Amino acid sequence: MTSPNYTSYLHLRELLDLQRPLTPADQQDLRDSERLFIVVHQASETLLSQVMVDLRHIAAGGCGEHCRAQRLDRATRLVGSLEGHLTLLQRTLPREDFMLFRDRFGTASGLQSKQFHELFSLVRKLTHGGGEDSTSVADAERLTGLDNAVRRWRHTHLELVAHMLGDQRGSAETSGLRFLAARLDGTLDDPRAGGCPVDAGADGAGPSTAQPEVADRTSGATPISGDAEDIERVQGAQGPGGARHSRPLSTSAGRPVPSSAPSSERSRLGHVVVVGGSVAGLLAAQVLVRHAEQVTVLERDQYGETPGPRAGVPQSRHTHVLLTSGMNALDRLLPGLLSALSDAGAPRLAVPGDLGVWQAGQWISRRNPSQPILTPSRPLLEHHIRRRVLDGSPIRVRTGVEVTGLLGRPGHITGVAVRDRGGDNRTRQEIEADLVVDASGRSSRTPAWLAALGAQVPVEEVVETGRAYATCVFHADGPPEDLSGFYIVPDAGQPLGAIILPAESGRWMVTLSGPRGQAPPGDPEDFVDFAGRLPHSAPHKWLASARPAGRPVGYRHTSNRRRRYERLAGGTAGLLVVGDALCALNPVYGQGLSVAALNAVALDEALGGKQPATVAALQRVAFRSSRSAWDVAIGADSPMPGVTGNAVRSGPAARLLTRYLGRIREHVPNDPVVCSANRDVLFLLAPPRTLVTSPRVLRRALLSPSGPAASGPLTP
Repeated sequence: MTSPNYTSYLHLRELLDLQRPLTPADQQDLRDSERLFIVVHQASETLLSQVMVDLRHIAAGGCGEHCRAQRLDRATRLVGSLEGHLTLLQRTLPREDFMLFRDRFGTASGLQSKQFHELFSLVRKLTHGGGEDSTSVADAERLTGLDNAVRRWRHTHLELVAHMLGDQRGSAETSGLRFLAARLDGTLDDPRAGGCPVDAGADGAGPSTAQPEVADRTSGATPISGDAEDIERVQGAQGPGGARHSRPLSTSAGRPVPSSAPSSERSRLGHVVVVGGSVAGLLAAQVLVRHAEQVTVLERDQYGETPGPRAGVPQSRHTHVLLTSGMNALDRLLPGLLSALSDAGAPRLAVPGDLGVWQAGQWISRRNPSQPILTPSRPLLEHHIRRRVLDGSPIRVRTGVEVTGLLGRPGHITGVAVRDRGGDNRTRQEIEADLVVDASGRSSRTPAWLAALGAQVPVEEVVETGRAYATCVFHADGPPEDLSGFYIVPDAGQPLGAIILPAESGRWMVTLSGPRGQAPPGDPEDFVDFAGRLPHSAPHKWLASARPAGRPVGYRHTSNRRRRYERLAGGTAGLLVVGDALCALNPVYGQGLSVAALNAVALDEALGGKQPATVAALQRVAFRSSRSAWDVAIGADSPMPGVTGNAVRSGPAARLLTRYLGRIREHVPNDPVVCSANRDVLFLLAPPRTLVTSPRVLRRALLSPSGPAASGPLTP
C-alpha cells in the first residue's frame, strides 16, 4: 500500500486481533522490529484492559476509600507504562520498518478508537467530581496525576503517529492529526468520510472548533481537553501562512501554564530564565516550559518580523547545515518544522549523492548510500524555530536586554542582573529565577560571572588551529554533472577547504577556509581567485562564472572550546549551561545547530524520566549529548599544522589512531561499508568509537585495498 492517509490507517485490518493470531510461518519470518511491534502491542492491550477495569469500577460508585485510592494509583502507573511503550516504539522502530510492517500485514493502530473514547470519557467524569468521595485533597491529587498521565499518553500517541506516517499537510502522506484527535474523542461520526470537519479550509488546516477546557475549581484537577490542545502540541496547529493559532490553557488563578503537562509534579522547575534567544536557547525553552511554572527568555537583539541576520549572531551570514541527527532531533522537538522549512525553499540534499565531496586526494563515490542534510540559511531556520516555539506559547520573551551578571552565592545561583541595551548601569534590574540556563553562545561570560561571585569556575578544554574562513553569496546555475554543490574536506596534508551549498531563494552559499595565515580575502574577485588554490579545479571553474551578491564576510573564531561545568565540585545549583556556551566547536564542521538540538532532546528525555532530574544531572546529560561532536572536531583538528591547546591529542596512542583514521579516509571514497560508517559518525548518528569497534570496518580498513582514485565527481 502506498501513499497512506489516516483515514485508511484507522481502517486497516488488525493482524494482532485475537481472532487472527500469527501463524507459525508468520512467526518464523518475522524481523526483529516486527516482533518488537507485536510484543509491545499485546502488552499495551493487556495494560489498557486493566486500566478500564479499574476506572469502570470507580465510576460505578461502589468503591470504598481504600479501594478507590488503590485503583486510581494503579491506573495512573499503568497509563504511564502505556506511554513508555509508545516512547519505546518511537525510539527504536524506524519509520521505514513501520511502513513495511503495515504493508506486509495490514496493521498500524494497536488500539481501537472506542477504547480511547471510553477512557477519556471516564477520566473527564472522574476529574469533574464523580461522586462525593472525590472531594478530598488526596483524591484531587490522585485524579490530577491520572489526568496528567492520560494527557501525556495521548500526546505521545499523536507524536508516534506523526513520526510514523509523516506530517505533510495537504498530501497523501498526511498523518491527519486533527482527524485522529476527533476520532479519538468520538466527535467524528463517520471516519470513512475521507476528511474531518475540523480540517475544513482552503489550506486544509483551519482552526479547530474545539476549545481547551478550564481547570475544575473544586477538585483542582485539569480535565482532558479537546483535540485542539493536542494538535497544537504535536503539529503546531499551523494556520494559513504557517502561523500558529494556539492559546495557553488557564488555571483557576488565570495564570498561563505550559502547553504540555509536566512529567510529574516533583519535577516542576519554578521560574526558569534562559539567557540567549537564538537556536539553543529557544529549543531549551521549548523543553523546559513543559516542566516549569514560568519560562523567560532574555535576548540582546530585537527580533525581526521576517528572516534576517542579527548582530548578536555573527554566524548569520555564513553557510549552515542541519545534519541528519539534527534533523531527527528537531523533528522530535518541533514536529512539522522540517516540512515548513522545505516549503520555504530550504534545500534537502543527499551526501554524497548530491554533492561532489573531495577527501584524501580523491572524489567520494556518489553511488554509496547517502544520508540527507538540510541547508537553510541561518536566518530562515531561526525564524521558523522562533515562530514555532513562541507563537501562542506561555514562554515570555524580553528582547533588547543584556545580562550583566549572576545573582546568588558560590554554589547556588538565584537569578540574573540585566540592563536595557544601550543604557547604563542605572537601568540595572534583577530577575530572580529558580534556574538560569546559559544559552548565550560561544562568547558566554558565565565563567567570569561565577568568578565575580567567588564561585568555582569550570576547567576549559581548548583546541585551536587558527583556521579562518569567509562566506560569499552567489547567484549561478547549478554545478555540472547533476551536482548540488561541493565539499572539499581539509586535512593535515591539504589544509584548504570549501563548502558550496544551495540555500533558499536560488542563492548559493560559498564558504572557503584556510589555516593560520591563509585566510580567504574579503574582495569578491580575490575570493574567487583563492578558490583556484583548492586541490581540485571543479569548484573554481564553477565559481568563475557565478555572480557575487555582495562582499565576502570573514570569521576567525574557530577554536574548539569545552567548559566542564559537570565537573564543578558539588555542582552549581540553579545554573545549567547548554549549546555553544557549553561546547563550542570549529564551525567548519557544521555541527553547531545539530548539537543544540541534541542538547534539547537530551534534556527532554532526562526531564521526562520517572525520577525527578537534578540540575547537576541535567548538566551531565547536556555534556554527554555533545561529546561525539567534540570527539569528531578535535580528532580532525588535532593533527593540523600549528595546532595549539590543552586538549590536543598527542602521544603514541594519538599518532596510532591518526594513522588508522587515515586508512579510514582512504577507504571512504570507494568502500560503501566504511563510507556509511564514517558518515554516521560525522552526522552524529553514531559515536566515533564505532570506527574502531566495528569488525567490518576494521577488517576493510586494515586488510582490504582502498580502490582506485576517481578523477572527477562520479555520477550516481
